[in-house]
Amino acid sequence: MKMKYKVSYIIVLVILLVGLISASAQETEKKGLFAGLPEELTLSGYVDAYIAYDNDKGNSLRQFSVLAPYRDEFRINLAMIALRYNSKIVRGNIALQYGDIPKLNWPQAPNEYMQFIQEANIGVSPYKNSWIDAGYFLTHIGGEGIIPKNNFFTSVSLLTYYEPIYQSGIKYSYTGKKFYSSLMLLNGYNVLADNNKNKSFGLQIGYKPNDKADITFNNITGNEMPTGTAGKTRIYNNLVVKLFPSKKVDVILCGDFCMQEKSKIDDPEASGSMFSAFASMKFRASKNVSLMLRGEIFQDKDAVLSPVYLMSDSTYSGLKAFGVTGGIEFNPVTNSYFRLEGRYLSADKDQKIFYEGENTRFEVILSGGVEF
Repeated sequence: MKMKYKVSYIIVLVILLVGLISASAQETEKKGLFAGLPEELTLSGYVDAYIAYDNDKGNSLRQFSVLAPYRDEFRINLAMIALRYNSKIVRGNIALQYGDIPKLNWPQAPNEYMQFIQEANIGVSPYKNSWIDAGYFLTHIGGEGIIPKNNFFTSVSLLTYYEPIYQSGIKYSYTGKKFYSSLMLLNGYNVLADNNKNKSFGLQIGYKPNDKADITFNNITGNEMPTGTAGKTRIYNNLVVKLFPSKKVDVILCGDFCMQEKSKIDDPEASGSMFSAFASMKFRASKNVSLMLRGEIFQDKDAVLSPVYLMSDSTYSGLKAFGVTGGIEFNPVTNSYFRLEGRYLSADKDQKIFYEGENTRFEVILSGGVEF
C-alpha cells in the first residue's frame, strides 16, 4: 500500500506542474491533440523493447548489462514520458519511466519509488545564456547514456557500466558560442538520496569549435563512502570527443581516469586508480541503414569501482577486460529504429568470471524503439 501511495503522489505532482505552468504561460497555445497547452510546454514519449542472448548462462541476470539485462526473453527496456517547459527565464523537466532499466539501476528499497522518476528539476535564468537548475538529473558524465535511442548501440561499454547514471543537486551552467560549462554541488556519485553527510563537486567544460567537433571534460570529486565507513576521496575524470567528419560518419572517443585514496589493492594506505576507454563509430550506409563498430578497454586493477576477483594465480584484482561490438541499425522512419548487434568480451586470462570458468563471453541483442 505504501508503494501505491508514493506512485500516486508522483502522478499528482505531474498534474500540479502542468496546471501551474499552464496558468502562468503566454497566450500563444497549441492546437489539436495538445490544444490548451502553452507553446513553451512539450510532451514526448519513448519505448524500447529487446531480446538478448549470451553464453554466460551461470547468472540469472546478464553481467555488465545496464541495458538489455535479461536473457532469452522479450522485454521492455524502457518506457518513458517526458514533460518539459522552456521559457526565457524559467524551465522545468519531469520524466517518468518504467521497465528493466529503471527497475535494476535506480534505487531499491526503501527508496524504490525513485525508479519511476528519471528526471525532475526546475531552473531559472539569472541572465542571458546562464541557468541555475536544481533537482534530479541524468549524469553529465560519459559518451554513452542510459537511454538507448541516444546511443549507437543498445549495449553499453564497461566504461559506461561503471559510470554514474543519475545525480541530484544544484548546478550553474553557461553556454557561449563555442564554449559551455557547468558547476555542480551534488549529493554524490550515482546517488539521489544522500548516503553520507558530505557533498560532491561536479564540473563540465566543453568546447565546440565548429559543426564537426565537440570536446567535453567532466569531473566528479568527493567522498563517496557511505556513513559508518572510513572516508575516501574519489576524483573521477571523463573526457568525451565527438567528431562528425562527414554527413555519413559520427565518431565518439571516450576515456575515464579515476583515483581514490586508501584504495590500492595491495596497499590499503595508498591511492588506487582505474582507467577505461572506448572508441565507437556510426556509418550511415544509406538513408535507412547504419553500421556501427565499438572497441573498448577497462583496467581497474585496484577494484576502485569493480568487484575484487580471486585470480587463477591466487592473487586479487579488480576487473581487467576488453571488448569489440558490431551492429546494424534500420530506421523505417526517422523516429524509430531496429538494431541487431553482437559483442565479444574478454576478461584477463586469470579472471575466470564467466560460465564454466571461462574468461570470455559473446552476446547478441535485437532491439527496437520508437519516439513520439
